[in-house]
Amino acid sequence: MSAEGSTKSPLAVVKDYFTALNDEDWDLMASVLHPQLDLIPSGSRPRIGSDKAITMFQKIFERFPVHQDNPTRFLEAGNTVVVEITFNGATQDGQVVSFDAVDIFDVEGGRICRLSQWFDTAALAAALQGE
Repeated sequence: MSAEGSTKSPLAVVKDYFTALNDEDWDLMASVLHPQLDLIPSGSRPRIGSDKAITMFQKIFERFPVHQDNPTRFLEAGNTVVVEITFNGATQDGQVVSFDAVDIFDVEGGRICRLSQWFDTAALAAALQGE
């Protein structure tokens, strides 16, 4: 890790995460995630390691080739950043999907070491089934 990476504020690191996610910039993503990241996604099993997290994101974006995570509010407390997000996207067959989420980031040494993601997985499943 470069010395520059360790001087970034937790908020700056989290903003880089959203840039990487929305641009599918996996090199940037690897630089902001700690190699031993603890990822707790809504409705899914935890992932340990940045490589497993990036693989999970890539698989999600295969299903949602059109996607944009729009952070709408940031709350910073020490090394923790809580972000309210509106996700807008579309599936491979063009079905439009939108939902709100909350992500909680813990940042140490300029990298995200823990990320928990929260959204209504049942509502998303129902929307994808046309209910």
